Amino acid sequence: MIRQWALLLFFSMAGCTNFSALHKDMQESRSQLGRIAGEALSESCPDCPIVLVTLEKPDSAHVHTYRVYERAGAFSLFTRGVSRYLFAFNDLNNDFQFQESEPHAWLRLPESFGAGAQIENLKLTLTPRAERPLPAFGNLFDLRGADSGSIDVQLGTPAHLGDPRFDDDIAGIGLWQPWRFMKEGYAGVYFLDEYAPGKTPVLFVHGINGSPRSFAMLAGSLDRSRFQPWVLYYPSGFELSAMGDGMFGLLSELHHRYGFNDLHIVAHSMGGLVSRGYLKTCAGTDTCRYLRSFISISSPFGGHEAARSGVDYAPAVIPVWRSMVPSSRFLRTLFAEPPPAGVAHHLLFGYRNNAVVGSGSSDGTVSLSSQLRPEAQNQAASVRGFDEDHMSILDAVEVLGYINRLLEAR
Repeated sequence: MIRQWALLLFFSMAGCTNFSALHKDMQESRSQLGRIAGEALSESCPDCPIVLVTLEKPDSAHVHTYRVYERAGAFSLFTRGVSRYLFAFNDLNNDFQFQESEPHAWLRLPESFGAGAQIENLKLTLTPRAERPLPAFGNLFDLRGADSGSIDVQLGTPAHLGDPRFDDDIAGIGLWQPWRFMKEGYAGVYFLDEYAPGKTPVLFVHGINGSPRSFAMLAGSLDRSRFQPWVLYYPSGFELSAMGDGMFGLLSELHHRYGFNDLHIVAHSMGGLVSRGYLKTCAGTDTCRYLRSFISISSPFGGHEAARSGVDYAPAVIPVWRSMVPSSRFLRTLFAEPPPAGVAHHLLFGYRNNAVVGSGSSDGTVSLSSQLRPEAQNQAASVRGFDEDHMSILDAVEVLGYINRLLEAR
């Protein structure tokens, strides 16, 4: 592990500018967003998809945010502090528009809700009977980003790995100014090929301060006659529970749009924690039945002691550090449930330590004890080690071949 003095050196190299920008970014996000959570039920169609929409007024055409869930059950979403109403409907024909015949419900948010607040245990039950004036919004696809205060999340946006949005300086914004990263519309799932219904998506999930560009060799090695590469681009500075929840929302909506039958996930480093959080939500809600396999590469399932030093000593704390402390609640509960039935977790780890700073068994960045956390091994379908360091493992010919064989076997 990186020693404390090395972390202090990192803090000095990061400079006052980054920590100042981080502090302002966190203040702005707290001044804009609140979180609501609870349960949405449907009397007539409990297994039908549900769309949740937040608005300031019932007759407003400006949607603050929306989320898609595969079926009735628990929900959790962030919305603007000025949101006052939650509307839910069963989108029976998958057109992202509300029809009067579709079961629906309104909920007035508690007066205590606002920016920085967290309201839980909300409950609403969808019925075919209208209880309030019907909403004024139209097609939710068209309304995405229409409100000046909303966030434009990419869903199926065509891109290539040379896209300037994947440059190192933009990825750095995702770590040091995650709220800005979201506001400027970088986050989401990008398609590296045009969507093809007959090909199975493979979603690549990068690590901290990373970008989809990390997967250039892996994505390039896919059999494009069978698979289509997707990449998740997320602000790696946010807390991991929020990122796992966000991944769940994005994939739920993409499945609602395209109806794909199979999906594989390949994640590197901290991306494995984000993905494992997503799997935990899938298992808890009995959803994501399209998921076939999860391949993690060099993931710190036991956390990283460097994060503890960051929380204790840094001038400002990047939220993800709190999640990465080995004793964090996120990590303690990450393996509380096994992956959903039928989803095989293949755990890949590296053991070549070329690090100048630090010692011990590791890949130069993450210790073997963290990569090989016992709970992760116990829930894995296979465990395989490679004589590679934390980054070289993504380009090694032996690793590329092994991952492709895993994908082709499913």
